[in-house]
Amino acid sequence: MATITSLGIGSGLDVQNIVSSLIDAERKPTEARLERQQTRYQAQVSAIGQLRSDLEGMHDALGKLKSPTFWQRHQTTSSDESVVTATASAFAREGQYQVSVNRIAQSHAVATGAFASVDEVVGEGELTIRFGTWSYDGNGTPTGFQADSAVNAKTLTIDTGNNTLSGLRDAINEAGIGVRASLVNDGSGYRLVMTSSETGASMAMEVSVSDNDGNDSDTNGLSRLAFNATTQNLQQTLEGRDAELVVDGLTVTSASNLVTGVVDGVTLNLKSAEPGTTVTLGVELDDEAIAEAMKGFVEAYNQFRAHVSEFTAYDEESRQAAVLLGDSTVRSVNNQLRRMLGQVIPGLEDGNVRSLADVGLSTNKDTGQLSLDDSRFRQMLHDHPDEMQALFSTRGSSTDAQVRYLGATPGTRAGTYAIEVTSLATQGRFKGGGVLPVDFAASPLVIDADNDEFTVDVDGTRSGTIRLTQGSYASGEDLAQEIQARINADDLLKAANRHVEVSYDAGNRRFVVTSSAYGSSSNVSFAVVDTNTAAQLGFSVTAGEAGLDVTGRINGIEAEGKGQFLFGAEGDASEGLQVKILGGNLGDRGNVSLVRGVADRLDDLVRTLSGADGALADKLQGLNERLDKLGAEQKKLVDRMERLEVFYLKKFNAMDALVAQFKSTGAFLTQQLKALEPKSDN
Repeated sequence: MATITSLGIGSGLDVQNIVSSLIDAERKPTEARLERQQTRYQAQVSAIGQLRSDLEGMHDALGKLKSPTFWQRHQTTSSDESVVTATASAFAREGQYQVSVNRIAQSHAVATGAFASVDEVVGEGELTIRFGTWSYDGNGTPTGFQADSAVNAKTLTIDTGNNTLSGLRDAINEAGIGVRASLVNDGSGYRLVMTSSETGASMAMEVSVSDNDGNDSDTNGLSRLAFNATTQNLQQTLEGRDAELVVDGLTVTSASNLVTGVVDGVTLNLKSAEPGTTVTLGVELDDEAIAEAMKGFVEAYNQFRAHVSEFTAYDEESRQAAVLLGDSTVRSVNNQLRRMLGQVIPGLEDGNVRSLADVGLSTNKDTGQLSLDDSRFRQMLHDHPDEMQALFSTRGSSTDAQVRYLGATPGTRAGTYAIEVTSLATQGRFKGGGVLPVDFAASPLVIDADNDEFTVDVDGTRSGTIRLTQGSYASGEDLAQEIQARINADDLLKAANRHVEVSYDAGNRRFVVTSSAYGSSSNVSFAVVDTNTAAQLGFSVTAGEAGLDVTGRINGIEAEGKGQFLFGAEGDASEGLQVKILGGNLGDRGNVSLVRGVADRLDDLVRTLSGADGALADKLQGLNERLDKLGAEQKKLVDRMERLEVFYLKKFNAMDALVAQFKSTGAFLTQQLKALEPKSDN
């Protein structure tokens, strides 16, 4: 504030203190009122922030409870973990299983002869590795190979950059073709050992060689790595073998030591073979983890309730109200949560588990706090597992086995929706020209350098150059498997997750290449094909037949179809519902039902209330706006007091000057009067 330190000279008054006292008397009532309001709003901001934090804690606690698979969480036990252990999925059922392991699966392995050095040159050309099943004679000698068309073949080019023993090892490992290569010194020299990355009889290796020296079967150059039905220059060190086990008296074989599909929802992990030894595997619901998650939610909710009680309390003795007493927003949030906790879930009205009260949760009528009857909760878990899952999480079901419920969005309403299919989805395909031999056995088709290459587009992705394995093919099926394996092995198509199936149509003497995808984006066409390939394989550069999307209605309203998927119409109660039509007839396909459990519904409500557009966020925004307004009023008060001080000082300054003038005049008059006094006579 402005000050004048020389005031009071004329009047002799302490003007500065007088002005300060006047300003204080004017300022303090308003200043105190603004400070009280500011303190109150800041306390409310802090309280609302705490309630938002409590709701976020509830959201975290509800994360597990709203997951359908969490309610089917299982744990396993094994009487001998050195032989077999197990893991259980959400689809497992409680029970005990007797398991004995007669044989574990092993990978196929082959090795070269001995080399003097890892830097010794082996040869140049191409290695083609395929996977399948070997047949053996009575002495264990491989005699025939049946390739698995579902597993991609891979060709490696061996040149001056990788033609040594160590170079071959690195080239095989870096190619990522399902083969692990290593160098082993067995005392006689270094040997290249190739081992299939996967176990099982059907994942054995066949190695074919195209040797640059012109001879693909001798023991010189790259052909030293040949291992096929006609030439076996590699030594088989391990036979590809399936595991064999007995489960509850039933003998089972498996290509992998991780055995699935034998016990529903359970994966067996075979550790060692102990024929004649029986191991007991137990599968039980993990009620401890589920109960702990439930207790976590109860604690999170009770913390919210405790803070609501604290912030809305009234002390009768002191007659003091808490910062949020009577706040309509807090009352609304609290009531919405309380109502949802007490309601019967739509769709479960006729079940054994309809509400939280049925599973051991109760509310204290005085405090609003939840409590959990742990024993009742666990009992209901074991007695009604499916209904417990439905009570808490979102559950979708279909009356038609070929109509699969996939999911829904938070906005999808619970209910039952009629499904109608008007057309099924189809796959894109290419039908080749009918140019193939009438009788492959009589006239095998020879694939050589003139007809072994083409480029194909699958679902909008173009492959690199596809190169077929050269040789004589005595059946259309064998050549179809080779074409399929080579297309599916292309790096560009694999990166885009594109796959095809190739079949031989003997009646029309043609190959049919079908995309694995469904819908309007599915198609197969050939982009680059030389004249000989087109003439002999029928792969002309023409457009294929595009697939079609499924069409149908959900809830009587035309649904959006994409591939095999139908999506609920925008604006309808079914919006966000997703179903997959696997096949079947056209017309009425039954119903899909959606039940939104209490945890799922609560989580949606909590996220809405505590979110950026929720009621508590709006409340905070209003409080912050009031605080900003108070700040502006405080600034105005300071400005007004400064102006008032200047005004008072100006007035007192004028008064002091006038008093000084009066004093001067008085002194003059006194002097003049004194001069008029008569002089005394002596």
